[in-house]
Amino acid sequence: MGEEIAARLWRFYNEKTSTRAITRLQFVEHVGYLLFLKLDHERSQRPGRFARKPVAPEGTWPKLTDLSGDALHTRLAELMRELGDQASTRSDRQIAGMVFRDAQPWDLDRMAELAKLITEQIDPHQWRLIPQAELGRAFSIMLRDCREDIDRKIETGQTLTPFPVLNAVVKVLDVRSDDIVIDPACGTGSTLIAAYQAMQSTNPAAIAGADLDAQMCRLATMNILFNTGRPFSDPAPVKLADTLTRKVPVVRADFGVLPTVAICNPPFRSDGVVPNATMRDDFLAYGDFPTNFLQHLMVTLKPGARAAVFVPDGVLFGGGAAATVRRALLKNCDVHTLLRLPTGMFHRKGVKSNILFFTKATPKPNGQPVTRNLWVYDARTGNHRTDTGNPVTEADFNDFVDACLAGGDISERTESDRFRCYPVGDLLDHPTVTFNLNANLAAEAEDLGSPKEIASEIADLLDTAAKHFREVAEVLP
Repeated sequence: MGEEIAARLWRFYNEKTSTRAITRLQFVEHVGYLLFLKLDHERSQRPGRFARKPVAPEGTWPKLTDLSGDALHTRLAELMRELGDQASTRSDRQIAGMVFRDAQPWDLDRMAELAKLITEQIDPHQWRLIPQAELGRAFSIMLRDCREDIDRKIETGQTLTPFPVLNAVVKVLDVRSDDIVIDPACGTGSTLIAAYQAMQSTNPAAIAGADLDAQMCRLATMNILFNTGRPFSDPAPVKLADTLTRKVPVVRADFGVLPTVAICNPPFRSDGVVPNATMRDDFLAYGDFPTNFLQHLMVTLKPGARAAVFVPDGVLFGGGAAATVRRALLKNCDVHTLLRLPTGMFHRKGVKSNILFFTKATPKPNGQPVTRNLWVYDARTGNHRTDTGNPVTEADFNDFVDACLAGGDISERTESDRFRCYPVGDLLDHPTVTFNLNANLAAEAEDLGSPKEIASEIADLLDTAAKHFREVAEVLP
């Protein structure tokens, strides 16, 4: 059903909207706004004690269905400002405040298309009667289909993480129903949804995220709402925040609970230095975004918390801040598993990705590292994937999950051609830490992608360069 809903909405986009004027991501975002308002109305119309007080003004949805043209544009803009008002004192509008924060309706000349979307695609259906998993699946599919628009957000380094990877992560982390899971760079919220589905929890504080990008926060909030069915009057599950300036890991501090699990796929950007370094006197060094997010979780999680962080090869092999953080990580945490991901699985090429799994621990009094052995699984060699024509599947990670969970205990793991164990003594090389893995694993051919992928990447880089040159030109005399 989820696939059918997504396909129907995409047919409308392709056949009845100006796809040159409205991007796929703008379309999905407005589908989310309208679903929020329609569900809010439907829930208020339930009989007796099952009815919920609407978050939007009374009668909002029926009035919207009768509007068109300038009246529709004006009313929708007013609604977005009212519901997205960050100064509102209404406690039941925290989620609405994030969904509509900085939101803008389509241009006035697109109102005929928006009116059709409302009357032909959203209003005729009783969305609260659709199984929650299917509604959430439909929205998640549509977000996934916007990968090119999301990947073009080069300034914030956004990218989509494939669900087969996330499902493997939550299995290896053994995410349970009593866990509190955070993602400090949550993007569209897919990490948190994968964790929630594994937890099978109804605890509204079970998942929480933060992101620097307001649009990503809006999309993540809607994605979580449609996948979990949580009340719209709840506290917002996502915050617009620069996590790296915070000395605490909690993004839902209003619940007074510390996270037990952290999963993070941070932007793979090199300019990740915290703007005001004095705000983080608990940092040992400042490097790129992956290095800083890795360090943030290392110093802020409570002992016993489990984490999985996506990092590029540079974090594993580079010097400077990366080496300092690696050494501290091995000493203060049990860094038990490293997964080398297939090449080409993310839309951006040229960066090889890994996932580091570790458990926060109390440092040993004698200064010896907490880590004893690092198990490395090579899912990369001979396994090139693309995010469109040849995406990763669950089967790509079944052997990894089975190898990690063999016997239910790390001591029961056994080596194989792809799974190797490295004692921590082999990884420490004073005064820096070097993961000496390249010499032990099969040599890799350089992954440059297909000619079309290379051309697309060059075009994106040229677009970005042109934008920066225009900004320079505007300030020149």
